[in-house]
Amino acid sequence: MNWKRWMVCVGTGCMALILVACGGKDGGAAASSKEYVYKSEEVSIEGMEDSHQFQNFYIQGERMYITTNQWLEEGSQVAFMNCNMDGSDARSFVLDMPQNAYLSYINSDEQGNYYVVYDEFIEQNMESGESFYEDRYYLLKLGSAGKEEWKLALNESGQDYWVRWMHLMQDGRIAVADQEGISFYDTDGKAAGHLEEKEEFNGGVYFLKDGTVIMNIYNEALEKNVLRKLDINTGEYSGEYEIPGLNGYSLYPGTDCDFLLVGNGGIYSYNLGDAEVKKLMDFIDSDLSSSYVYNVSAVSQKEFYGILVDDMTGQEMLMKFTKVDPKDVADKTVLTLACYYLDWEVRRHVVEFNKSNPDYRITITDYSQYDTDEDYTAGITKLNTDIVSGKMPDILLLNDNIPVESYAAKGLFEDLYPYIDRDEEMNREDYFSNVLKVHENNGELYCLPPRFVIYTVTGKTADVGDRTGWKLQDLKELLASRPEGTQAFSGATRRDILFYSIRMSGNQFIDWESGKCNFNTDGFISLLEFIKSFPEELPEDYWEKDMGMNWDDQFRQGKVLLDQTVLNSFSSYNYLKKATFGEDITMIGFPSESGKGSVISSEMKLSMSSKSQNKDGAWQFLRYFLTDEYQEKDNYGWPLSLERMEFLAQEAKKKPTYEDENGNQVEYEETYNINGVDVPITPMTQEEVDEVMDFIKSVDQLYTNNQALVDIISEEAAPYFAGQKNVKEVVDIIQNRVQIYVSENR
Repeated sequence: MNWKRWMVCVGTGCMALILVACGGKDGGAAASSKEYVYKSEEVSIEGMEDSHQFQNFYIQGERMYITTNQWLEEGSQVAFMNCNMDGSDARSFVLDMPQNAYLSYINSDEQGNYYVVYDEFIEQNMESGESFYEDRYYLLKLGSAGKEEWKLALNESGQDYWVRWMHLMQDGRIAVADQEGISFYDTDGKAAGHLEEKEEFNGGVYFLKDGTVIMNIYNEALEKNVLRKLDINTGEYSGEYEIPGLNGYSLYPGTDCDFLLVGNGGIYSYNLGDAEVKKLMDFIDSDLSSSYVYNVSAVSQKEFYGILVDDMTGQEMLMKFTKVDPKDVADKTVLTLACYYLDWEVRRHVVEFNKSNPDYRITITDYSQYDTDEDYTAGITKLNTDIVSGKMPDILLLNDNIPVESYAAKGLFEDLYPYIDRDEEMNREDYFSNVLKVHENNGELYCLPPRFVIYTVTGKTADVGDRTGWKLQDLKELLASRPEGTQAFSGATRRDILFYSIRMSGNQFIDWESGKCNFNTDGFISLLEFIKSFPEELPEDYWEKDMGMNWDDQFRQGKVLLDQTVLNSFSSYNYLKKATFGEDITMIGFPSESGKGSVISSEMKLSMSSKSQNKDGAWQFLRYFLTDEYQEKDNYGWPLSLERMEFLAQEAKKKPTYEDENGNQVEYEETYNINGVDVPITPMTQEEVDEVMDFIKSVDQLYTNNQALVDIISEEAAPYFAGQKNVKEVVDIIQNRVQIYVSENR
């Protein structure tokens, strides 16, 4: 696919698809509203195969028009069909497409004819013997049975050309927009005029039900996208409309409104000139197990259709959405869940919980919806403001953007240990105790970390020994003993090591429970001196001159001593030992005065509010993430369950398998290619498995990703790195600033 075709696909895809978050611009975390519930039903179309992928869908008159695509080894098959609104009386035909051709901008008229843009990617040979590729675009008319009525070339050979959009207008003309303007044709393929650009016609285009043409144009002065009306006869623009959160919505023409908007966890209506959008449907309240809906086509604000993609299977389904009368929605106690960006696993479980639990429903507010182009932290600010003002949700999904230490120190989180202890199906001893312990505050478990990874530093045992930690002086002595040019880490700048060191060992300088800081110490001075030894920027020829070798060779040859490791599976250890280093390894951690430089990190953590009035209901939701059902899922990272970990350990000692054509599991030898040589990756031994397990259980520090802390240290250390201040001056300033920050956020 060349870049012009890629641009066409991106252009149409961006208008059609959106990864849906949650909540809504008009909503809050207060309650699940019965006003936004829609019933969803799959529409089965006669003769349509499940293997086909939806390419286009719209409603015209009393019928639905669908185009699907099925990729084949040599080209593809495009199926055109139209049917009644219930999927009956389907009329269809299939086009066999060569591998180098693509159909786009599919329109139909009342007689059932189709008008499409046909893009053919052709290899052209030059007299010199060299060849190049170009796109040839055609406007095509297909009869209702698929017969080609006419084919009109839109560009000449060698012309730099692409189609921006095509549409069958209400007056019967076919408009084709390219980089020169808009050309018009009648339904017989004859030229019917041309509109020169008075302003650039580039941008997304929408055709409202009344025939109005709307362009989505970037306004440089406002530094944002706006909607403008385009007079298709004169080329003049008029009006300028801003939709709140325009870049976060997918737009589709409405029936009793100008637009239906998909985004922010639901579907909204909007009329040009309105100050706000109006929420129609909430995906969570409607129990949709999907993260996005696209190609939405409306019958009314109470009934619309669209393509839904199932989160788990990836299957596309044509769905009908019908508004449910609020009086028919069952009454349940509402639990609130707040987040800053919603984890898809949490979203899926919310939907399942809401469907199955007879007593409770969960409503979600994703505070990332409040971020703006001007302020990318507005959502976090609003979340903090709401919580400080007493609007603590029943359940809070934590991540690195949320000031967890501050909330824990304020006592906002419920201790979850009593709930685990009272649960007849659970025992604390069934889980990694060290992982739970690092998520304690004053001995209370303030969150559930369902899965985790270990961040550490790995080196050859022959270089670093078999110890579990070391100090900076140890690393300096190791480097001094090696040839000049030997590097501690590959491709690391001063900024990289600053960030990495604070995240790996920053906890040794702050005690959140006592509120004391220790940055004006010899240990932190030594760390800043070490960071200063790294370059501000890498030389332009670094990767060619210094690293002109296979990535793994730099470790095998001793040019680089240490790997910044994310240990998230037995396989990651096995490849480090047998491929990256090629010999025995030690996960020694980042150098620190405490000798503890390996840390536990969990991307998803869930807490219960200590102020919740529905704690039993909140626990019914949270406990799922400790059950075998969740722990046995093959998600990223290590499971918290020791039983599941033991199963994975046994699997790591077996050869990998694949399923042959007869459904049999066949073992094979795993290898890793280094400079053309296949290095065997043998199954792990019991000794290797035990080494990994013992190491994981030994880690008792939590990964620190407090951006405010990193910013303070980075800002105040800069004069020392630049030679403008001595290190003692700098650490005193850092100590003072961080101490104020910690005191204010406890």
